[in-house]
Amino acid sequence: MPDEITVVEESVITDSAARLRLWSIYRNGFAALNRRTPIHHGGFSAAQFETVLQDGDFRKFLVYVRDELVGVTLLTNALHKVPWVNAAYFEERYPDPVAAGKIYYLPAVVIDPKHQDLRRIGAKLLQEALTSLGRDSILAVDYSETLRQRLPAFVSRGLDIEFKQEVLDRLVYQIFYCEDPDQLSPGPENEPRPLPDPEVG
Repeated sequence: MPDEITVVEESVITDSAARLRLWSIYRNGFAALNRRTPIHHGGFSAAQFETVLQDGDFRKFLVYVRDELVGVTLLTNALHKVPWVNAAYFEERYPDPVAAGKIYYLPAVVIDPKHQDLRRIGAKLLQEALTSLGRDSILAVDYSETLRQRLPAFVSRGLDIEFKQEVLDRLVYQIFYCEDPDQLSPGPENEPRPLPDPEVG
């Protein structure tokens, strides 16, 4: 029997057990990525994440497989509340959409690693979240191109509509060295490997 996938939107997560479960998913979901790129994925600390889950300015889309909580998407138009986002940039570049609350940031789409083989989960979770925004909204994201080259296509399937996209910036992590490069080569466990369609973002 196919697994039953349910997505529920919540404004505030009042249940402490649910918050602990979501923090575990968030931490573990990004742990593997953080061993594979210099970018720190999962930018919220435990304290920040706890605050986010109880902050009504962040929309939370919880995904369940049967009755088990297995993932979450976070969306917010309070750009100043995302620590790694320069809200002033958006306010200057897109003053009218920002003033109207139409620019949403996607800080996380994260699935319990135990359930990432069910690739329908991420697609359904993202679709439920994004289609709630309306066609006049603007979605802003950040991601590692090394690991998430197919993210734009994933978002396209989630929205299921035609849209335009613009790269706002590119952040480069680079090293310079004088030693034999072989001495700096990553171990086999850290070598980049191709990923399926993004279930964690």
